[in-house]
Amino acid sequence: MAAIEWAHRRNRIGGERAEVSFVQSQLVLFRSRVRWGILYALATVAGLFCVPGINGFLVTDIVEGMKQNWFLPSISLLIATGMYILNDLVDSDLDKANGKKRPIPSGRVSKSQAGVFIIWTTALAVLLSILTFNVITMVLVVPMITIGILYSAPRIALANRFVIKTLSIAFFYMLCATMGITSNYGLDLIANNPIVPLHAIAMFGTMIFISSVFNDLGDVEGDRASGRRTIPIVIGKRNTVKMSMILIAGMSVASWTMYAAGGIGLVTTILTSMFSVLAAARMVKTLKGLDNTEFMRKQHKKIFPLHMVLQSNLAIGTILL
Repeated sequence: MAAIEWAHRRNRIGGERAEVSFVQSQLVLFRSRVRWGILYALATVAGLFCVPGINGFLVTDIVEGMKQNWFLPSISLLIATGMYILNDLVDSDLDKANGKKRPIPSGRVSKSQAGVFIIWTTALAVLLSILTFNVITMVLVVPMITIGILYSAPRIALANRFVIKTLSIAFFYMLCATMGITSNYGLDLIANNPIVPLHAIAMFGTMIFISSVFNDLGDVEGDRASGRRTIPIVIGKRNTVKMSMILIAGMSVASWTMYAAGGIGLVTTILTSMFSVLAAARMVKTLKGLDNTEFMRKQHKKIFPLHMVLQSNLAIGTILL
């Protein structure tokens, strides 16, 4: 009993008391955002496969590269999860207004505990990047952390800026994929045929842009009340879905164009087109519930598997190039 009471006293900061111990709080915070952290980590994993098709470059080379860089995805996971918690910390009042039952706005975890989580995840990611002894990896970590901080920083708050908010998320995701591509194979290999990795990075960025927009569709009322200018608020919900469908169609058009130019393989092009049809079909279903907040939040969650489908398609298509 004395130990429990001591833990409660330790968690009182400025009159705030967390409902869990410090160790538990770190686990709770990690679990609350690890799903999306894994998504960014998988972008790095996919990047390990998205390399140019060059004579003599074998699947065994990819496997060997993954063995040497197995912790690269961990860097993306740690930075992404930490930055998500930073955003939750800054937006705790807004999340409460939007009815989101996340650890911080619900009071289950204190703000000081969240601050410690952000520090150790970011520090560990930086340490891992240094241990790679790879200059490219260490350089890429800098803009990743910078974007994560600027996204939520009160005075700059990229999250409050029209279009820039979504573009910053897309750019962060693209950096995660770039880490896998460049850190594993270096810049010389990429320079010989830049179209393959550029195509993969562009497809990843477009899809996460769309996913982020759909997330905003579920928070329109709360975002509007707080003065934010998200894409759905500025152009309207229905137009936002239409814009997303145009972007999805653009992914297919861009792929066929690059294939015609001899930059990517037929398998990659066909798989990307099939993905575009699948994603468009998912978006059409959202049009019937645009004014239902809970329905739109569920649609955003259903988009999550599409990211993994796209990552798998691009990896498979590149190997078979």
